[in-house]
Amino acid sequence: MDDLWVVLPHLGAGGAQKVGLLAAEHFAHQGMTVRVLSLRPDHPVRHRVPDSVNLLNLDLSTHSELHPLLRDASNRALQARARRFSVAQLIKVQRGLLRLITLLMLQVLQLLLPWLETRVQPGRSGAMTALLNHCMGSFGGLRYIRLRQLFLERQPRRVLALLSKTNILCCAAAWDLPIHLVVSERNDPQLQEMDPLWSRLRRICYTRADVVTANTEGVLRALRGMGHWTRLELLPNPLPAGVLRDDSAPSGQRRCEEVLAVARLVPQKGLDLLIRAFAALPESLRSRWLLTLVGDGPERQALSDLAQASGIPDRVVFEGFQSDPAVFMARASIFALPSRFEGMPNALLEAMAAGLPSVVSDASPGPLEMVSDAVHGLVVPKEDHAAFATALQALMVDPQMRRTLGSAARQKLRTLDWPEVEPHWRSVLALPST
Repeated sequence: MDDLWVVLPHLGAGGAQKVGLLAAEHFAHQGMTVRVLSLRPDHPVRHRVPDSVNLLNLDLSTHSELHPLLRDASNRALQARARRFSVAQLIKVQRGLLRLITLLMLQVLQLLLPWLETRVQPGRSGAMTALLNHCMGSFGGLRYIRLRQLFLERQPRRVLALLSKTNILCCAAAWDLPIHLVVSERNDPQLQEMDPLWSRLRRICYTRADVVTANTEGVLRALRGMGHWTRLELLPNPLPAGVLRDDSAPSGQRRCEEVLAVARLVPQKGLDLLIRAFAALPESLRSRWLLTLVGDGPERQALSDLAQASGIPDRVVFEGFQSDPAVFMARASIFALPSRFEGMPNALLEAMAAGLPSVVSDASPGPLEMVSDAVHGLVVPKEDHAAFATALQALMVDPQMRRTLGSAARQKLRTLDWPEVEPHWRSVLALPST
């Protein structure tokens, strides 16, 4: 029986993936049997699973074989061809009926959820639990069915799930099983857009979690107002091992004139605002400084087009996804976080640990718990590229301000080093104290 499973939606780019793998590696190095489970093995892999951690990809194959009457494709006789055609048509009708039944089940689930919310009780078997499991089979599909099978077969001692939909699937799959289950909410549920059906399922399913966690006080407050949980805890993002090891790391000296953003290229991250802000800087600064974007995503072409349209294509550098952005943080002078909403981005924490002053938007409470205006960086109103440009300019022209704010940011991050956060992680995961 494994000591700990870390369940992730996939191993693609993302802060949750980084935190999950950091935790898996940390506890595996302490002699525990740790397994990372990816629910989408078909997703492009951006993060390497540490050698000390076992990887388990969810098997989504249907193991279907050709109908016996379709296996004689080499038989070209008219009767055989007619038989194969008839069977193929029957299979198509069957699949169509299954799709229709699934859609009907989803409609029924919409109606049942308000009623189920007051009647299902986590940890118990029975008719209500069976009904919830049946509904989840229709709603979560093969991914949920395979996850439930894995939990039944292997029953790990502990499961840490990260991100809302993964949390919901794990809660339902472990509903009546003796598994210590911890779910991690990474974004503010009041700001994150989510399908109403998933939102209601979250309220029901999170009652199964032994501990519901958030990585910021703001997300914690939002969760507190959503329901009654067995245990609700702040679980801070740990820093990668060794990030704070070198106390002589520069915090403004020997750095390039470079503004750095590390994020997925999606609208949430507000990188369009950052490009507009950079374009609004005086020419004397734009001609000397670079804007470097580390990350990939569906908005890459749109952002490249925006840089072109803004007249700064030669000042914006797209570096793509990088599994270790520390190299860029070591050379840049300013970190930018213009997000439209956030939880607690790992990139911000790592930039602060590297001694970078930051410019962040006030869109979400998470970053503001780490960055106090004019102490660890500069805070600007959300969706205001002009204010963002003003803040960038203030840091660009004042090396001493960069050093002062960067040094304070680095000192602040000492509270997130593993020796500081491990006792709380062990408490949440029900691990014995060291």
